[in-house]
Amino acid sequence: MSVGSIEKRGENKYRLTVSGGFDCNGKRIRHRKLIEAKSEREAKKQLALFVSEIEKGEYADTKKMTFKKLSEKWHEDYAVYNLEAKTLRRYEELLEFNILPVIGHIKLEQIKPMRLLDLYTAMTKDGARRDGKTRGYSAKTIQHVHRLIRAIFEKAVQWQIIMVNPASKIQPPKVEKKEISFYDDKQIIELMNAIESEPIRYKTMVLTAIHTGMRRGEIIAIEWNDVDFDKKLISINKSAVYVSGKGRILKGTKTVRSQRIIAMTDILRNALLEYKKWQEQNKEIMGDKWIESDIIFTRDNGEPLHPDTITNWFVKFIKRKGLPHITFHGLRHTVASLMVSSGVDVETVSRILGHATSATTSNVYLHSAQAARFDAMNKLNERLKSTTED
Repeated sequence: MSVGSIEKRGENKYRLTVSGGFDCNGKRIRHRKLIEAKSEREAKKQLALFVSEIEKGEYADTKKMTFKKLSEKWHEDYAVYNLEAKTLRRYEELLEFNILPVIGHIKLEQIKPMRLLDLYTAMTKDGARRDGKTRGYSAKTIQHVHRLIRAIFEKAVQWQIIMVNPASKIQPPKVEKKEISFYDDKQIIELMNAIESEPIRYKTMVLTAIHTGMRRGEIIAIEWNDVDFDKKLISINKSAVYVSGKGRILKGTKTVRSQRIIAMTDILRNALLEYKKWQEQNKEIMGDKWIESDIIFTRDNGEPLHPDTITNWFVKFIKRKGLPHITFHGLRHTVASLMVSSGVDVETVSRILGHATSATTSNVYLHSAQAARFDAMNKLNERLKSTTED
């Protein structure tokens, strides 16, 4: 039977030592493990579990574990079950190209905060990129790397593989917040006029974005059974993403509040009815080549659209029309900005957009809210001024 002992190593910290017999050279084998426990009594309970693991052959000595081995355990035991496909794929790419080549071979106990800082600093240098570009990685990419490393180490702490998360002791480079680009009243009218002569598929997608504030993934995921033409309602309950190696994937909406039902304007209702008629005609033309589905926005043969299709088309469209540059997602910001500046309360705007909380809406569209308040105070000032003059 294995023999164990407990040694206090600090406040609420203990080192467990268990004898595992002798090796082939007659040298005693000792297994050690640092733990956190609120009392010696709790530490003794963990010691008993530790002894049991060793006797059953279930204990793996983590002193020699490298970051690569930890990342593999994190991937197999946590990530594949808890992360969305697109997020998981992005993390896999960061590990493969940015993290494991640098610290994958290093033992966990040797990875200190300074070593991670060296990694982040090296990523900023010219020539650090692995995609052929000469400049270093952006602060945003480095921040993503830091968050992933921190998350993996956090699991290691929970699993009692390590005691302290080295990534929690440092901060990655700050990411400067970019100004949100959106159209004002005049520019959105110019856009509306410009799309009149465009292919009906893209015209209808742009109108859907302008009249609902839906995300790109939500737009390409909606189906005809999500649209109630009689009640003039659209149900938003899913989103579509494209994951490298897996293709188009349907998933739930971004948050619980993203599942929502919003009202259709008459303009959008008429546009969707016109588009539906066109799609039915196109379906007859394609005949056997048509791929049956209930998806609204498809390719000519009925196949689902790639999420980047509308994004890439929109960039070329506004450049061709000489309109100010914004992204397709910028239309969502435009909708929110116009509603807030028109006096719609933030909570209502938040519900329409499907934000997790109204605080998100306030933070993102604070500029519009401020503009509305300034306009309100100016109107009050003019009213009081006219009253005084009278």
